[in-house]
Amino acid sequence: MDFALPDFSKNFEEEKHIQDEDFAYFQDLVLSIAGISLSEKKRDLLKTRLGPYIRDNNHGNYKEYRRYLESLPEEHPEWQNLINLITTNKTDFFREPAHFEYIETKLIPEWVKMGKKEVRIWSAACSSGEEPYTLAMFLKKKLPAGMTFKIMASDIDTNILSRAKNGVYPISKFNEIPEEFQKDSLDMGTGAISEWFRVKKKLKDHIDFKLYNLIEDNLPSDELFDLVLCRNVMIYFPKEVIKIVADKIYKATTNEGCLFIGHSESLQAIKSSWFTAAPSIYKKTATGKRR
Repeated sequence: MDFALPDFSKNFEEEKHIQDEDFAYFQDLVLSIAGISLSEKKRDLLKTRLGPYIRDNNHGNYKEYRRYLESLPEEHPEWQNLINLITTNKTDFFREPAHFEYIETKLIPEWVKMGKKEVRIWSAACSSGEEPYTLAMFLKKKLPAGMTFKIMASDIDTNILSRAKNGVYPISKFNEIPEEFQKDSLDMGTGAISEWFRVKKKLKDHIDFKLYNLIEDNLPSDELFDLVLCRNVMIYFPKEVIKIVADKIYKATTNEGCLFIGHSESLQAIKSSWFTAAPSIYKKTATGKRR
């Protein structure tokens, strides 16, 4: 069986120094284009991400790269390169099991009661694809006959989206997937690619991958979503950006819509229209306490 393997970037040494004024520039820049807050504690992270790129692309140093960016028009592809370098992409299959238990025990019965024939879900920071593929595996098995689903999977990073679309993963991630889903969901590599597996096409067909910035003004789709997962993303945002994103997701959901965030995240610090249904789970209707 042949399939394309993902292209992983090399790891490089971090550069030694960045001037305070240059770090402040990149702090403001990353916040404005991606909503990501880079505190002083993230200085080394910025150096690790940008240093090798600056060196390997002959931009000289941080100051010279800054001047280069300042000379570019808004539509220049270098801005996307910068976003790709800065974003963090850490995810797993079947991450945060309580969310999938909630889908099975709470949401699916609600959808059945409402007579839904198709459920629409948004994986709002899909990274390398484990989240939307997990949803597809889970819903394919758990939804009742006669009900189907569509998933929109978005991310701000074009490189990671390419890997997500490919749907190929190292065998080290195989055991993240419960045994009950493995046979029906995965194709195993053989021979030279025996250390890899891929997600079956029948699951991919349910997913539409899309480049999307959560702090953009427009909504990601003309259709509304029944469930949105925006997990382990808001920890990188300042409070004002969290509100922007939470309000946007609210507008993008149906009247009975639901939002999942990461277990280490909360909407408590902002004035939000969402109601708390369970830890890290919010509903649009009044089934819980207003946040």
